[in-house]
Amino acid sequence: MVRKMIKMFLKGFELLSHNKWNRERVLKYSERKMREIVKYAYNSSRFYKEFYTEHGIKEKDLDVIPIEELPMIDKDLVKNNFLEIITGNISMKDIENAIKSDELMVKVGKYILVHTSGSTGKPCNFLYDEEGIDTIEANMVRISVGGKNSIELKDFPIKVLYIAAVGSGYAATTLAMSGIKKYEAKSIVVDIKEPIDTWKGKIESFKPVYVAGYPSCVKILADMKEKGEIDIKPKKVITGGEPLNKEVKEYLASVFDADIIDYYGCTESIFLGMGSSWYEGMYLMDDMNYVEVDELGRLIITPLYNKAFPLIRYRLKDVVEGFDKFHKGVLPYTYIKRVVGREEEMMWFKNEKGGSDFLHPLFIDDLDVQGLKEYQFVKTSEESFVLNCVKFDDYSSDIEKQIRRQIDEFLMKKRLRNVRYEIRFVKELQIDKKTGKAKMVIDYTKDRR
Repeated sequence: MVRKMIKMFLKGFELLSHNKWNRERVLKYSERKMREIVKYAYNSSRFYKEFYTEHGIKEKDLDVIPIEELPMIDKDLVKNNFLEIITGNISMKDIENAIKSDELMVKVGKYILVHTSGSTGKPCNFLYDEEGIDTIEANMVRISVGGKNSIELKDFPIKVLYIAAVGSGYAATTLAMSGIKKYEAKSIVVDIKEPIDTWKGKIESFKPVYVAGYPSCVKILADMKEKGEIDIKPKKVITGGEPLNKEVKEYLASVFDADIIDYYGCTESIFLGMGSSWYEGMYLMDDMNYVEVDELGRLIITPLYNKAFPLIRYRLKDVVEGFDKFHKGVLPYTYIKRVVGREEEMMWFKNEKGGSDFLHPLFIDDLDVQGLKEYQFVKTSEESFVLNCVKFDDYSSDIEKQIRRQIDEFLMKKRLRNVRYEIRFVKELQIDKKTGKAKMVIDYTKDRR
């Protein structure tokens, strides 16, 4: 364990040293690593060799072709070519067995399996090798440096309070649980699936150095602290999984007197960048991902640290604002003003005891039913909601029964069995007039206030 920790810190300080590079050096490093992984993927992944050949690209072209002329890939291509993308030897049977596992970290031989959430159909699987996960963990050293609160020797072993959806295979959970176990940090995991009135008992005697979780959930902890219900004084608060607005960031910093780190990552690349309470905006670390945007502002990424499952010019659905590769700021990395991602609201309801509890959008995003293409929650009162569902053509005959079983389990775990709901099968989801997008949560009760 000591050897692993030393290795992590050495790698972490190596990444930290990149913060002192000038912008030109970072860009050259990023492009060199990009070329290396493109060539590695071409020679080690059956998918890329065939994919590039179809586009008239040969191995001799990989050193000279402009990067923006390499064809992009997306989630559908990954879903349809999962085994062909992998650079190591692994069977679909091993993958299927791993997916059935109840463990938080899904091991597939020497690899780790993670997957996206399933609100728009079946989840999409991705693989990481141990070296890739080690790099992500070492990067925690880099992102922890800065602000007003230093991590000192007396803070070890690190205590972490982690609050989020706990489920098999989700990237944030994988990272948190991997680091916690490997380096023997002390931890408490508060699952947002549990009733809110059980949280206090879990954390009241715990003195975390780090608090990590969704901004909306960490804000609930801050509210509890403001009311005197809990007494925690973390040095660092790491939020991720949903947008962190300026008001919430300032509120968390004030209540906890802590440094706030806005962690930006996704299943496809568990670390992309970060914002913080000691500078404006967000930086995408080019030494870990080669980053671009398309004409619509959607982020295109190439993770540089995960050779097991290379994603070359993978287009995300995230739209970023203010993308600037030549920004002169406090760090020498690509700057963005913010991520204009899907910003969902929690649904608050009266619970069985007359109090209040919530269903978080990233918790209900766990709904996974064969034949269910996409869905949307519409809150109609303090004790009711409608679930709009769009089916695939080959939907299961008992699709409604499966949906009800999973929804009932959600409500039972949260002690919200008093909440009534209706399932409606529709041709398309309701569109938000302002954004033109279908939100996962629509709150009709807001219009009545």
